Amino acid sequence: MKLYQGILLAFLFVACNRKEDAKEVIRPVYYKKIAESATAQTRNFAGVSQAKNEARLSFKVGGTLEKRFFKLGERVKEGELLAYLDSEDYEINYDKAFSSKKNAEVQLTAAKSSFERIENLYGNNNASLNDFEKAKAQYESALAMFNISKAQLIASENQLSYTKLYAPYSGSISNILAQENEMIGPGMPILIFSSAKDIEIKTFIPENLIQQIAIGQKVKVQFSAFEGKYFDGEISELGLSSGRSSSYPLIIKLLEQSPQILSGMACTIEIVFNKETKSSEYIIVPADAVAHDEGGDFVYVLKKTEDKAIYLAERRSVVLGKLLPKGYEIKEGLNTEDSIITAGLSFMYDGRKVSLVKK
Repeated sequence: MKLYQGILLAFLFVACNRKEDAKEVIRPVYYKKIAESATAQTRNFAGVSQAKNEARLSFKVGGTLEKRFFKLGERVKEGELLAYLDSEDYEINYDKAFSSKKNAEVQLTAAKSSFERIENLYGNNNASLNDFEKAKAQYESALAMFNISKAQLIASENQLSYTKLYAPYSGSISNILAQENEMIGPGMPILIFSSAKDIEIKTFIPENLIQQIAIGQKVKVQFSAFEGKYFDGEISELGLSSGRSSSYPLIIKLLEQSPQILSGMACTIEIVFNKETKSSEYIIVPADAVAHDEGGDFVYVLKKTEDKAIYLAERRSVVLGKLLPKGYEIKEGLNTEDSIITAGLSFMYDGRKVSLVKK
């Protein structure tokens, strides 16, 4: 009997020691800071690069495209001659206008001289009122004809100058829309001209996010042509009209320019929606971080101990919102200062000691 009691006591002693050891096991856990979920949500959008200044250049007058000086993609300095039309007809019109102005100038000089002579005679009672008025009318008519011929000369000179097309700023030829010897109508674009610098990005934002971004907000841009490299940018323009679609245009200014970035390059824009512009009014946590039992929905919040490497798992009830692709909305129970355990909840209990897995 005594032997049996001794064996039983020994067994209980070993079992108690094992239980104590089990209680002291510190389980490593994965965790997430609520601040990261509440204040940082990243979305990617497809975009394309474009020149900040891009124009469809055309002649103000019509004619045959006689000469084009630059090829597709060539760099051009501001003020350089890009192309010109056959100007023969415009030169003839200019010569006619110049000749008409000269004749009108001669007629005006003669009429003015005659008027001044009759005016003096009329002042000395040596000419009749009828002669005076007739000379005055001839002078005024000659002056009017001179002014008209002068205006016609200026107009014909402008028409002649419009047969030449100059670069409005330094840039490059993005596209050619007309070839030499083609008949060009006034205002018909012959080429697309882009600025040599100041490349910007254009993308479109869904209507449910348009109110959550702001002018000046910083973004990251990655081009397909430069794998692994990111360019800093900021939102510079925001469209307030979607047109026929449910997306709104967005223009992004690149803060660092590169001659390798060309107009028309595909890219991805990374926009971080922070706590001021978050995409949900509630905190969002991973679905695996939420447990459920007869007591309701709950999570395990990490509590610090005197040992900086050891934390306590504290069970905390929460009120859930919608289940989103990124996890559950938490309406009540958590704040941005909390950190929660995100995996292995079946092994957790209130007050269990844990250590953090460094990601």
